[in-house]
Amino acid sequence: MMGTRRSVQFGDVITGMLVDGVDGTPYVAATLLVDEQLGVRLEVPYITTSDTAAGETPGEWFETKCPPKNLLLIALEGNISLFDCRYSGHTVRHPAGIAVGKITPADVVLQDRKGDHSDPLEVKELRSDIDGLTEWTGFTAITRHPSVDDENRVKKLDIELRTTDELIWTQGQADMALRTTWSCDSTAEGLTINEGVMLHSTFPAPVPVLTHLEEHRKVASLMTFIFGCPITWRSHSVRDQRFTEKRFSQLIKQNTVKEAARPDPTEKQLRHPLASPSQIGSSGLEAWAASYETWGRFIHPAVSALNSPRTTLENVVVNAAVSMEAAGHLIGEVDGENATYDRRRRKTTATFIYRCLARTGWDWSGICESRVGLARALAKNYNTIKHYGRGDFPDPLETYLVSSTATLVVRLLAIRQAAPDATSEFDSGRHFPAYGRLVEDFKNNGLFIKCDGLFAVSS
Repeated sequence: MMGTRRSVQFGDVITGMLVDGVDGTPYVAATLLVDEQLGVRLEVPYITTSDTAAGETPGEWFETKCPPKNLLLIALEGNISLFDCRYSGHTVRHPAGIAVGKITPADVVLQDRKGDHSDPLEVKELRSDIDGLTEWTGFTAITRHPSVDDENRVKKLDIELRTTDELIWTQGQADMALRTTWSCDSTAEGLTINEGVMLHSTFPAPVPVLTHLEEHRKVASLMTFIFGCPITWRSHSVRDQRFTEKRFSQLIKQNTVKEAARPDPTEKQLRHPLASPSQIGSSGLEAWAASYETWGRFIHPAVSALNSPRTTLENVVVNAAVSMEAAGHLIGEVDGENATYDRRRRKTTATFIYRCLARTGWDWSGICESRVGLARALAKNYNTIKHYGRGDFPDPLETYLVSSTATLVVRLLAIRQAAPDATSEFDSGRHFPAYGRLVEDFKNNGLFIKCDGLFAVSS
């Protein structure tokens, strides 16, 4: 009896028979590979010789570089649907005529689908496992019910596992939820319970997977700002009435699957989020999503820098400054910014950065004499890196401190966009570990920023 495959992992090799959905065409042997570097790849062996009929499948797919859009792989452990397939090359061994063609599917679902084989993949529900959701929310699917005796000793422990919607909101047409999930693995050693928090999206009617992921990416970007470290997709799964089973089934998305191979964030990186779920809430998540397109030129460069752990400090400064320039335009004029204008009373890079510092609402006096001086220092470092005519790169230590400051500023701006009415505790900034670490960095290096934007030895 054919089994049901629930998941595939990097390194898996699955062999089966390929179905193209066209009546009368034979099944074709194929192998599905899941690789950390290449993602998902389908390899199809075939023979191409002088006595092979012209246009015979699958040779025709590779000679014309046009495989079927959708394919079904029938394997021993269950059927696998492959969508939006594209030609990725073929190799022919002459004179034997033995060949291997390669196909890359955009989407792979570990389940068979009912209806027209050629229809594009559209689903009503999609969920994503994203770094940090469990740590940020603190939600759990586990409830423990101990039974004790007269001496208060535990005699029995009942464990209840439940999937619940802990936080719900809307993004456009999508109903969004942060939902607890759980699973059990039974082995000879015992029972292992796995739990976590996933991001769910549900549309009124089936939509393309990319439409779901556009909404999910908005939340993933916010999580990057909240934690200030790379936040990665770990897995996706989908559910729709056209699939033969009602359960969620694993979705492998070609343009996100390779992210899952990146290292997990450390416990330390996820220990101190910049804002809590209670500070942001459903209304904050809705506000963030609603402004995402307008604030895109602020969001994308900053997220790119925060999600690139191996990037140089100079790149971090440039990306953060580009984001702050965009945010400065969106924020508009603020009190005190005229001190950053040039001699002709024109706005400068420091002006837009000053607006960002003002928007954070934080008191930055632990690292600088004034907000104007800090804006000038950040702008000067950025412009020196960016412009060839400014001479040598800035002092590496100064660039390190500027990059740390700039990343904190853009993170704060994102939180302000999601939660403009954050608590007074958030306004002060004094009790936040991220600010404390920044002040300590300046003190440990004996530096302070003066009103003119220059670094000076701290007293």
